[in-house]
Amino acid sequence: MTRTALFDTHADDHGCGCVPAPAEPDPGTTADIMQARAIAGGLAEFGIGPARWSAAYDHQAAAVVLRVDTPRGLYALAIPAPGQPFPVRHRGERIGALDCRRTYGTADSYTAALFAAFLRDRAALDIPGRDACPTPQNMV
Repeated sequence: MTRTALFDTHADDHGCGCVPAPAEPDPGTTADIMQARAIAGGLAEFGIGPARWSAAYDHQAAAVVLRVDTPRGLYALAIPAPGQPFPVRHRGERIGALDCRRTYGTADSYTAALFAAFLRDRAALDIPGRDACPTPQNMV
């Protein structure tokens, strides 16, 4: 088979034909990505902007994950099935879960705050203005 024959084999009406078009994600995956982005929007309050996060389906975790770039590496918050806690992964390993479950009553902003606290507790996130401890010179 020649190189041109390969392109002829995969040719279709949607473009050059060299790479098949990706399949549309199922509605559940789309909803999970929307929730991951909503949680990421809540992370902005803690200094984590869009340049530091991404949301995508992770085949290893078999779930949509919200990845956050930190000085200690990438942390991933998996979007679980309804009723389950939000697991957190680091370097491909599950290292814990947030103290909340995915339910209709759990606000995305609350989940974002718990994830930010989780990262702060592992020295992976400095929350500006919130980690200051009083010293004798600035006490009244």
